[in-house]
Amino acid sequence: MTTSSCYHCDGETLERFLALRDEAIAHATAASLAAWPDFFTRRGPRAHEACAEDIAFHLDFLRPALETGDLSSFTAYLGWLAQVLSSRGIAGDSLPRSLDDLAAFFAGRLAGAAAPVVAALTAARTALDGGLPAPSYDRPCPDSWEEADPFRKAVLAGQRREASALFNRALDRQGSLPAAEIHVIQPALYEVGRGWQQNRVSVAQEHLATAMAQSLMAQGFARVEPAADNGRKALFACPAGNRHSVGLRMVADAFEMSGWTVHYLGANVPLPALIDQIKQLQPDLVGLSASLPQQLRGLREALAALRTSFAAGGPRLVVGGLVFNQFPLLAQSVGAELLGEDALGAAAAASALPSA
Repeated sequence: MTTSSCYHCDGETLERFLALRDEAIAHATAASLAAWPDFFTRRGPRAHEACAEDIAFHLDFLRPALETGDLSSFTAYLGWLAQVLSSRGIAGDSLPRSLDDLAAFFAGRLAGAAAPVVAALTAARTALDGGLPAPSYDRPCPDSWEEADPFRKAVLAGQRREASALFNRALDRQGSLPAAEIHVIQPALYEVGRGWQQNRVSVAQEHLATAMAQSLMAQGFARVEPAADNGRKALFACPAGNRHSVGLRMVADAFEMSGWTVHYLGANVPLPALIDQIKQLQPDLVGLSASLPQQLRGLREALAALRTSFAAGGPRLVVGGLVFNQFPLLAQSVGAELLGEDALGAAAAASALPSA
């Protein structure tokens, strides 16, 4: 069910689909407001905004399906969103209804060219009706060391000393900062994220756990010695709109431990600032991250702008993050390389590439 040429759009149809994006969002949002007026009245303006955001995410994940003919990332996203909405008391029929509204909109506006778009939305709707499993965007997950689960409990409880002792124990035993980050912090925070997805962990708890983990990663960096300088430079950033930077920090640490000179810009970097830094620093490689489906659009726009700004002789562009780990084909759809599933794999693959 997941891959079929009947879902694949030609270039002209895809351009028309993209040009209609804002209009499609407005149409489907208005239809939802008309279908559940009492709900939107009770929840206020933020409910309206959230509805429009969700429909925008539908289209952002539908796009690669239309580019490749592979529906798997789109249906997995819908399974994830269905669980998120259900755990927060949102009407169960609101999600399939939004797919129907989008299919009706594109059938009318794309006319004879609408077949692949409507087919993809209809197939996804059918899959949703059949009970899509809720995926975890932490798959594949690295093996957990014995400290991972106690570390998760400590950071959720705000027990910094306990969390620090656990992380330092793992670091002392293995002597590798990236390995300790990958096998202790990464699985612990993945489990925290799953708790948020299921509405068992609050946003405040997630922020507390993330901030504590970042602090301990910085503390660990001061305790290890990087490899000798290999003469290469890398710049890492989360594009504007992406505030999930822990994984990218792990990649930056792995590169630096491998001998790269690393410029880590962190979360939510505006595009003009990113371009300016690349011009000033002239890195050999630029790595951008997307952790959640809704971050793909901003990442795609950033990559397009970088390709335009550095058309010849520019840095190698690579991507990573939870979404790409589960759906590697998405890297191809945004026009960038995927070097590996984890920080150590990405650093090793980059170091093996020939120098420019």
